[in-house]
Amino acid sequence: MRHVPTLLARELGAYFLGPTAFLVLLGFQVVAFLNFWELVESLARPQIEFSSLRDPMSAYISGSTPFWFAILVAVPLLTMRLLAEENRSGTIETLVTLPITEGEIVVSKWLAGVVMYLVLLVPFALYLPFLYYQGKYEFDVGPLLSLGVGLTTMGMMFVAIGLLFSSLTRNQVVAAVWTFVTLFVLVVMTLLLVDFLSARRMSGWANAARHVAVLHQIHGFALGRFDVRTIALHLSACIFLLYATTMLLAARRGR
Repeated sequence: MRHVPTLLARELGAYFLGPTAFLVLLGFQVVAFLNFWELVESLARPQIEFSSLRDPMSAYISGSTPFWFAILVAVPLLTMRLLAEENRSGTIETLVTLPITEGEIVVSKWLAGVVMYLVLLVPFALYLPFLYYQGKYEFDVGPLLSLGVGLTTMGMMFVAIGLLFSSLTRNQVVAAVWTFVTLFVLVVMTLLLVDFLSARRMSGWANAARHVAVLHQIHGFALGRFDVRTIALHLSACIFLLYATTMLLAARRGR
């Protein structure tokens, strides 16, 4: 993996050759500001007492519809070009003839996507010190750290999904659409499935669906429930997807 830092620097630089990364970063800055504004408005309303489930801090990010919509759009945009553009332009042929392994190519591109994803989350964290020091609102840091870990491992899995679809096509739009559809199923359809199974009183299946429903996972992290099983699920899926992408790249290389 000694070539990964060089390849990673190349990928990160490539993000800013076009306007896509700048537009995504700007869009997330707007979403972060709106989320923080809504949080301040919620905290300013007269309340008798916040329960753990109704605490506005617990709904920050995890309960934000604009945030989830932005994630569903941003991840496909950030990952669609990683291998699809290489396939379209033919530069993938140059890469595979260099003395670097398929694993190094895949890991470097995945890391570049993860770094960009984490950069998107930075504005959401930067507003919180203002709430603490300027707004004099003391909140528990533990659930926020738990939320940060959950969002990070979720993003690692999401970027791996996007990278896999990017490796399957030469068309960036096709890669973005399939990534969006897959993330939509994981975020929205699993939530609807939980509600459907609960309404049918199929508690066993509903609990199983709830365990893989991303919205339920992240909301649990926001409440401070640090579930190692969920972390393991995200990382296992990520490793499998990266392995599958590496095997696809190796197949094209004739290995």
